[in-house]
Amino acid sequence: MLILDQVNKIYEGRGGRVHAVSDANLTVKSGEFITVLGPSGCGKSTLLHMLGGFEPMTSGSITLNGKAIEAPGRDRGMVFQHATLFPWRTIEANVAWPLETNGSSKKQARVEARELLALVGLDGFAKSYPGELSGGMRQRAAIARTLALEPSILLMDEPFGALDSQTRELMQEELNRIWQEAQLTVVFITHDINEAVFLGDRVVVMSARPGRIISDTTIELDRPRGDETKRDPRFLEYHHQFWSLIREQMVMPGSKGTPAS
Repeated sequence: MLILDQVNKIYEGRGGRVHAVSDANLTVKSGEFITVLGPSGCGKSTLLHMLGGFEPMTSGSITLNGKAIEAPGRDRGMVFQHATLFPWRTIEANVAWPLETNGSSKKQARVEARELLALVGLDGFAKSYPGELSGGMRQRAAIARTLALEPSILLMDEPFGALDSQTRELMQEELNRIWQEAQLTVVFITHDINEAVFLGDRVVVMSARPGRIISDTTIELDRPRGDETKRDPRFLEYHHQFWSLIREQMVMPGSKGTPAS
């Protein structure tokens, strides 16, 4: 459903020319969960923002369901690292907002919002305000609000990066459940190798800048996934495989194999 063909992104500025993404080719099928790894500054987020239509490409093409992506659209839902909620609206009203702006009556929007809150495990917090919820709960609400758009694909830019480690692991399991129940297609950016392996049907690894796709690996671990998944010997093998790739990309010229700090 999503096809990237020879996608390049070059920034021109006072500091010179920066080639952020180089000749990226990728195909994502409907219902797949794709995770993207790579060293810091490799262009992962830039790639995702081009998928969302927030960043223009320098060259190449990106199509979703046969249509070229040239600007943001409701067919692509974006979830950022920090939950983007209106602090003055209840959680229910936050989730209902995109439905109301799309023409639903206030009553119908609230009904659908409550259904989405139940999906993400927040059905008891509809009348709460964002400031009354934990970071993980706010991120669940942000996911629910994005799902209200009924996007064809969900784009997630390190959505759990600001959470503590325990909450992050719980959110990974919750996202797996939501993905399966809602039959979503997801492209998920992360720095965390374990997170990428746990969540992904496929793990895509990008090189150091300019970011190229240097690996695209199918993860052959059974679903649904839980604690036992992370104890599977194959899980550790995948971690070692991807860390070796990323470590190679982090080695500085002349450092004799010492990773960059």
